[in-house]
Amino acid sequence: MTKNKIKVALIGNPNTGKTSVFNALTGLNQHVGNYPGVTVEKKFGEFHLNNQTDAVLLDLPGTYSLNSNSLDENIVTELLLNPSSKDFPDVAVVVAEPENLKRNLLLFSQVKELNIPTILLINMSDRMDLKGISIDIEALSKELKTTICTVSARKNKGFDALKLAILDHASLDTSSLHDALVFDHTYFEGLQQAFPNQNLYSLWLKVSH
Repeated sequence: MTKNKIKVALIGNPNTGKTSVFNALTGLNQHVGNYPGVTVEKKFGEFHLNNQTDAVLLDLPGTYSLNSNSLDENIVTELLLNPSSKDFPDVAVVVAEPENLKRNLLLFSQVKELNIPTILLINMSDRMDLKGISIDIEALSKELKTTICTVSARKNKGFDALKLAILDHASLDTSSLHDALVFDHTYFEGLQQAFPNQNLYSLWLKVSH
């Protein structure tokens, strides 16, 4: 029986433990190649979700934002702006870590503005008690309009809840967190009128890219 495949993009700032999350999910079922035309490494793997569904996980290069300043960062932006790409994700998992959560949320908010189903994954959860960090997950989830999962890749804990969230990605709220018209009404209204069927934030990234 042919299984369903859910394409998952793993995205995150450097030093959030993204590679450890990738390894914990995919184990030995990993492949490495290069993106077409460049020497940047492309890592992907698969993992089991249920009897009918597997996930294909693409580990994207670490980036601080979608306003790309390097080749690695540009790869992330180009993929997320290209729904016709064979690697375009059904769901994005943005990896954050407790000590720099505020900084990590910039990238999360940018991905979500593209109306891609997006899960926030807080890694290194085992360090929260040690560092005296407390996060109101329910309140933050409501504010960010998404599902938040906490895991410890080091201790291999929390991944069952993440897998359930990935399976349920179609029910994620994909609405924007911000109204672009508030920032520059004339400019963004002009973009909206010129390209009425396109995502406004995606258009702005393309113009400013």
